[in-house]
Amino acid sequence: MSNTRSVDPPDLSSWQTIKHLFPLWLEQKRLVSLGLACALAFTGLSLAIPLLVKYVIDDAIVRRNHHLLLPLLGAIGAIGGVRFVVNFTRRYATARVGIAIEARMRGLLYEAYLNYPRAFYDRHSTGEVISRATNDIYPVRYFIGWGVVQGLQSGMMIVGATTVLLFVNWRLAVLSILTMPPIALLTWLFAHRVFPISRRVQERKSHLTEASDEAVVGIEMVQAFGREDDVRDRFGSRAEAVRSETMSEATVEARFLPGLLFLPTLGIAAVLFFGGRDVVHHSLTLGQLQLFITLLLQLVWPLEALGWIINLGQRAIASASRSFAWLEGIEPLEERAEPLSLPAGPLAVRFEDVRFSYQTGSEVLRGVDLAVEPGEIVAICGATGTGKTSLLNLLPRFYDPTAGRVLVGGVDTRDVAIADLRRSVAIVTQKPVLFSVLLRNNLLAARPDADWDEVLKACEVAGVATFADELPQGYDTLIGERGVNLSGGQRQRVALARALIGGARVLVLDDPMSAVDTETERHLVAGLRAAVAGRTVFISSQRLSTVLVADRAVVIEDGRIVEDDAPRKLLNLGGAFSRLFGDEAVAA
Repeated sequence: MSNTRSVDPPDLSSWQTIKHLFPLWLEQKRLVSLGLACALAFTGLSLAIPLLVKYVIDDAIVRRNHHLLLPLLGAIGAIGGVRFVVNFTRRYATARVGIAIEARMRGLLYEAYLNYPRAFYDRHSTGEVISRATNDIYPVRYFIGWGVVQGLQSGMMIVGATTVLLFVNWRLAVLSILTMPPIALLTWLFAHRVFPISRRVQERKSHLTEASDEAVVGIEMVQAFGREDDVRDRFGSRAEAVRSETMSEATVEARFLPGLLFLPTLGIAAVLFFGGRDVVHHSLTLGQLQLFITLLLQLVWPLEALGWIINLGQRAIASASRSFAWLEGIEPLEERAEPLSLPAGPLAVRFEDVRFSYQTGSEVLRGVDLAVEPGEIVAICGATGTGKTSLLNLLPRFYDPTAGRVLVGGVDTRDVAIADLRRSVAIVTQKPVLFSVLLRNNLLAARPDADWDEVLKACEVAGVATFADELPQGYDTLIGERGVNLSGGQRQRVALARALIGGARVLVLDDPMSAVDTETERHLVAGLRAAVAGRTVFISSQRLSTVLVADRAVVIEDGRIVEDDAPRKLLNLGGAFSRLFGDEAVAA
């Protein structure tokens, strides 16, 4: 994916979202079929019970056929028992469908997150990314797992009950169903009003999650600089936005949903009036009147449920459209259908007229040409903001150049499988991320099958051995989230050891010792050159003592290379390199 392509696509339309959800629903076709079959059976059984009650009243009680009473009551009890089992099965099956689709969507998003380009994470906060895989998926699960089949069951109940009523007494049935067109209109108006609000509610929840995540992740800075009031106000304003939109949604629900309950009640009142008159005039039996009233009462919940289900559907579509927009609209970095392989042995690196800019902003790199021989150590130097990190981030293909080429082993990085490239190019940043697992597992993250003696050797070089044995369980100590129970310097040393263990043939060290003390740095630098022998190494550092390890130093200013030579030669020139390191250069 080019750095100029959008990493913030608009949410999908309702129809586009449904087209994405439907295949996921069909993946669970066995459970869906079971749920629908149970819904149909439940509807039939629910209609059978009032019919049997009619016969109890008209035949067993009014006509005094007492011998029919027990069989009919037994049949009602048996049907009630079967209906219980059917209802349980339907709910269980549809719940599994919802849970499966929720897990599937979350898996798709997580897999996509792992493959999205770095530019995506430059544009979207952690809170927003988390929200789309949590808050935005739960409404989908609830609607798919309960709403869809419940809606179909409600529809079947309405059709079935109406058919029975028309068969018993069509005039009274027409009177009782006169409320259905107003209910349909009210339902449509409700859906039309609630959909945009549901979309805004999900957006506000995403912003709230973002504020929560920033406060927790940055709690050290918040407390250190006394920014609690600012963070509290920001969180409060976003929480208020969620409350306000949710209240708007509740207001619409309060305005429309009672009407969906009131209108069927009018139908029942009409049936009682006219049906009661017909019973008095013997044109309608008492059992038939009971049948009408019971079926109309059974229609109240399906009619009311349609309003709730439409509301759930609007929420689910609004939520799913946000998630599917990211799945459909954001593409991972493009890979060749038949990628090339990197050659064996040490790898040369070449930047050919490389230009680079982020999605918004001016060019960061402006025509960089740089050739690095296999096994050479090159220091990339420059003031903050000159493009050093941007240049190094092109090597593992975190980004693609806007123009020009980056060659590793003579192969354009865009022609190599990303997984293959990143096995060969390891990067250590000044703020490394450690996983919340054992120290041992953090060290083996890049190469789980590494020999332990090799691990210990790398730990000795990187300075991990000096503190590992002092940890509570040594190398089996659980490292907290983001390595919270290690100092910044210790985290950097673990990351350096991890990169050495990984065996990458190109090693990128982006200010990897910025958090270690001078004495520790001196020890690390002394063993670093031997440890990386045979690898092509790029070092970016603000410390001259680290830069002097390199065979060459390249100075970048304003996105261009202005000096390129051995570090000590550049010191003697008194140019950009010498000015960059100031007093350190004089001391050297």
